[in-house]
Amino acid sequence: MTIWIDGALRGGSSVPRSSSFAPFETMGALGADVPLWSRHIERLRGAAERLGLAFAPSPALRAAATEVLLKNGHADGVLRLSLVPAEGGVCEVLSSRRRSPVRIVKLLPTVLDRPESAPPGDLKAEPRRYYDLVRQQAQDGDADDGIVVGQDGCLLETAIGNLWVRLAGVWVTPPLDGRVLPGIGRAVLLDALRAASVACAERPLSIADLHAAEAIAHSNAVHGPRPACLVGERAMTALVESELVRPWRRSVPG
Repeated sequence: MTIWIDGALRGGSSVPRSSSFAPFETMGALGADVPLWSRHIERLRGAAERLGLAFAPSPALRAAATEVLLKNGHADGVLRLSLVPAEGGVCEVLSSRRRSPVRIVKLLPTVLDRPESAPPGDLKAEPRRYYDLVRQQAQDGDADDGIVVGQDGCLLETAIGNLWVRLAGVWVTPPLDGRVLPGIGRAVLLDALRAASVACAERPLSIADLHAAEAIAHSNAVHGPRPACLVGERAMTALVESELVRPWRRSVPG
């Protein structure tokens, strides 16, 4: 196993690059621990198998993750683990950063053609140029993140998370139809809501649903669920906190 930390081998070598898709995971840390580590590793293992990459994580990988979080002063920050295809296998690359301080996520629907060269929507992998463009278009419109709108008009996800819309008392998130990333945070939140008897569903959403929404939320594994709103509108923070955030906190260790 070869582990690079912050882009460098312990001996100082640079990470070899390849034109192939490079799967990765972005994880939230608490006290230099990663509460959802096993879920991330399982999804990464599946992505690697799908791409024909050899990935056999060992206990040393988790120890290295703790090391990079502490070394960089990001014990409560964000850990990134990438599998970079290289001759003879993959390089496991660890890096970290601080968490974004954004508490309420401002959203803006975006319409961009997804290039055929981009990874499939249900695979978290580099290159991320398509999602970078989605987010940049949203930020140009004074938003934090962009909502991906499919060619059929369906709302799919955001550039860095999954979308939730409360309609008639039910929290709805788009289905996993191959165009949406099966988010770790999405899966955990669905389980938490069902355990807490909070009404939720997976079904297609439209632009009209956004305007009929009683509340909107944004979720990923780093932040969990956060209140969201369209640019220029007001987030229903109390509703998101009581119906989504509380079940999440009861479900996620730490």
